[in-house]
Amino acid sequence: MGKYSKETEKALMGKEKHRILIFGKKTCGSLPLNINLDLCDIELITFPSDYQKLGNLCEYTIVILDYSVFSLEDSFYGKEQEVFEKQMLEALDSGTCFCILHYHDLVPDEDGIEKCRQLQIGFRWLVEFGILPFRTKSPIISPQLKRGEFNKYMNRWGASKIVFAALKETPFSDIIAGGGDDKALAFTLDIRRGKLIYMPCQRDFSRLEMLGDAFSSLIDSLITYLAKSRLEIPKWAEIPISDEEEKLSNEKVKLERKLEEYEEKLDIFHSAKQLLFQSEYGLEGALHKFLQEQCGMSIQREETYKEDFWLLDPEGKKIIICEVKSYVKGFKKSGLFNLYNHRESYGLDEEFPAVLFVNSNLNAASWKQKDRPIDEPDYKEAADKHILVVRIEDLLFLWVALREGIFDATKLLNILKNEVGWLNFKRDKSWEILR
Repeated sequence: MGKYSKETEKALMGKEKHRILIFGKKTCGSLPLNINLDLCDIELITFPSDYQKLGNLCEYTIVILDYSVFSLEDSFYGKEQEVFEKQMLEALDSGTCFCILHYHDLVPDEDGIEKCRQLQIGFRWLVEFGILPFRTKSPIISPQLKRGEFNKYMNRWGASKIVFAALKETPFSDIIAGGGDDKALAFTLDIRRGKLIYMPCQRDFSRLEMLGDAFSSLIDSLITYLAKSRLEIPKWAEIPISDEEEKLSNEKVKLERKLEEYEEKLDIFHSAKQLLFQSEYGLEGALHKFLQEQCGMSIQREETYKEDFWLLDPEGKKIIICEVKSYVKGFKKSGLFNLYNHRESYGLDEEFPAVLFVNSNLNAASWKQKDRPIDEPDYKEAADKHILVVRIEDLLFLWVALREGIFDATKLLNILKNEVGWLNFKRDKSWEILR
């Protein structure tokens, strides 16, 4: 459409290499990354140590920076941020794309808009468009992807605790991934001849190889997206020019709505299966929520031992003590001993109902490796200590039975209260207690 600069157009057409800048220690860490992409010259400039090396932003096709790149620990580089922002305007005039990464940045409360505007270069641009960020309780890891160019990247690194809502009508030029309730997790703002792209990014600075892969995937997705955007018609030209086009457009809308319905129905299964990959505190919080919302259980958290919680009867009485454990490899008896000792420390009888929820084999590469049985000596030890072991796999298959009406919450509560050993629940809805 001719909206990019000549240099950017040549790069998108493969006539020249893309010049990519990854800017700031907060964006990519301070150690060198190995990022090799054909047709790309990639430059990493840390901040503030290498700031003097920064050239003209107009020279780059894509500039990647963090939402709060100029706020480092207890220091804020306000003067540098103002200079950088001014240079961004010139670069946007020449067609440069700025990709702003976010994950757990501060969001404004009623009195904090000006503070965030001062400290966060990512927020400064949002104010002009009437867009506000909001924090979620836990990272959004399964977004509603609307642009397939980012599928690979979003599947592995596209998570954030921040979503964005528009205070004005249609401020987003393009929504790349939705954040639920009319909010956006990833989106584009067209400014002059360039773009601002806000992108979720869950980075692990301790693993350089994975971090390099993340930026390689992101850059590849951005280049593909920019190339496709170059060929897309503007919004005003989407109005049908014939009855046939209007009919096809209407059918497409119906199919897209149907697809959204199926995606919403599938989301509950994707969310449930996320339990299989959670460990430690993440698993505890997610499991409590799952048992309450999906299995109809009443729960009370325990402060004495953070991994403990209680299942309650309909009158609110504690009837089962529970504990959550996760292991990288197979089941470990230490979880049984911990739960046994915790039950004893509360002054409970040795036969007081106790359930150990276990997520093991976290590094499994297949269902076969994940759905490994508990060894006989281990479930016999559980029965001897009057404990019932429930793997996360057992719980998910049981939950499916609940959804299909084969089980109900009362029956489940009775099993958890009265059985010991291992509740082996299978995919075909059959189950047994091994003791």
